[in-house]
Amino acid sequence: MGFSPRDLVRRTLGRLAGRLRRERRKRTEKSSSLDDRAAAAIREHEQVHAALFERMTRLTEKAERLEEAGTPSESAGNRAGRAREEVEAELAALRAAFVAAAGKRGRKTFDRQVRSRYPGLELPAAGR
Repeated sequence: MGFSPRDLVRRTLGRLAGRLRRERRKRTEKSSSLDDRAAAAIREHEQVHAALFERMTRLTEKAERLEEAGTPSESAGNRAGRAREEVEAELAALRAAFVAAAGKRGRKTFDRQVRSRYPGLELPAAGR
């Protein structure tokens, strides 16, 4: 039983397309599991260091409230800034550990999860 050149090309292209679909599916699953792992690591860190995150939120809200009321307080803004820097430092350390465990793609995934949870935070770009 022989194959015509047309059948051979169709069969080969079909196999190639199937392989590409399977690889894409694996990458998507791997990416979403990496997102889930990053989100879980951040959630767990938030629970362990709840006081730090609550302090940042509380001081930031207070500084914003004073600003909106027309009585900006430099000291309140400074305290909120220091609390934010402490949280950023904690998350940067967590990111380093996550990247060490998850690999190179872990950095982007972790940063994306942090930005979605804390839009105002900027993690240091060191080590890129």
